[in-house]
Amino acid sequence: MKIYIGTSGWQYYHWYGKFYPENLKAKDFLNFYAKHFKTVEVNTSFYHFTKESTFKNWLSQVPKNFLFSIKLHRLFTHFRRLKLKKEDKRILKETIDGYKVLGKNLGVILIQLPPGLKKDIKLLKNFLKILKDISSYKFAGKNAVRSSSRYFLRFAIEFRHKSWLDKEVYKILKENKIAFVISDSPKWLTDIVKTADFVYVRFHGKPKLFASKYSKEELKDYAEKIKKLKPKILFAYFNNDFEGYAVENALQLKRILTILN
Repeated sequence: MKIYIGTSGWQYYHWYGKFYPENLKAKDFLNFYAKHFKTVEVNTSFYHFTKESTFKNWLSQVPKNFLFSIKLHRLFTHFRRLKLKKEDKRILKETIDGYKVLGKNLGVILIQLPPGLKKDIKLLKNFLKILKDISSYKFAGKNAVRSSSRYFLRFAIEFRHKSWLDKEVYKILKENKIAFVISDSPKWLTDIVKTADFVYVRFHGKPKLFASKYSKEELKDYAEKIKKLKPKILFAYFNNDFEGYAVENALQLKRILTILN
């Protein structure tokens, strides 16, 4: 099992003194971060469309094997709630095409659904069809690598309404080789299931969302459950950035899984 563990973002000034040296400039955060982790989950892309120049700047600061997992913009998931108009499809194509700049440094494209969006099989199938139709991409069965002008991408979907925790949904994801996001949170339920050859886990913190630190025992329990799924690749990101807990827990889980692996 290949292991990629990191945090949800790196641009946190409140990590000064807890992870980043006090004299480190903000422009050097990513370079410093990449010396401790092999991957990061980009959340700014959920709020703003990322420019090509920004991707190139990031690439210049990380090792060649570093992976960026990108959260898809909320226009498609929260504003349109997967019901895309013609113009939306065009923007979606441009957005995904923009990820080509990352090439082999692209980890997973994360599709986060809003808590109020309930299970709708037809809606899900239509959206997945759009993903395939609007570009020259194929969903990755193994690795997201470049092959001539074609890229093989990994997609993962985070459902935040309990109605999606359903075998019918898992079957559709498996057919499309899309990962079900195991989402640990005090606000929405999750399941421990594998629907692709890779597993994607998000640790949001509990009992306080984004603020609580996970205990060593909690992380060991998750590590055992992940191991039982037997994924070829694991992507795990900590979103409990308060007080630098995300960094502490990510490094801790990394050590635990390295021993188990």
